[in-house]
Amino acid sequence: MKRFDFPLERVRRWRSEQLDLEELKLQQILGERQSLARSKQRVRDELEHAQRELLAHKSLEPGELESLDSFRQYIRGCVRNIEAREQECEARIAAQRQRVIAARQQFELLDRLRQKALAEWRAAADREQETMAAELFLAKTVRNVH
Repeated sequence: MKRFDFPLERVRRWRSEQLDLEELKLQQILGERQSLARSKQRVRDELEHAQRELLAHKSLEPGELESLDSFRQYIRGCVRNIEAREQECEARIAAQRQRVIAARQQFELLDRLRQKALAEWRAAADREQETMAAELFLAKTVRNVH
């Protein structure tokens, strides 16, 4: 019996590599989203730290309060900017997840075809072995009779 050969093996391997690549891209975008969340938290922490530090003084100058208000508005703008980037990132994540699903389906289709072909090959190999064993048994029996 010849060895198992799946004619679409190169395509199956390529689909597997494509799936790995799409999953890697998704992980990168998820990492970007985490980085944005950390940045947003860091900016908010800076504002909180500045407010605590200013309010710890016994006396406040009007200029300090004005500076704090300006800083607070600046931080709000930064947070809005980060949130807009997070929304864009979420859209990219959704699109990339769709690409991962499509790549996985394409790979799994070829993998199922390969598994089916392998099962058929094994069944044929088993039948061939059984036939050969039966022929050998008959040949031995005929030899022993003569």
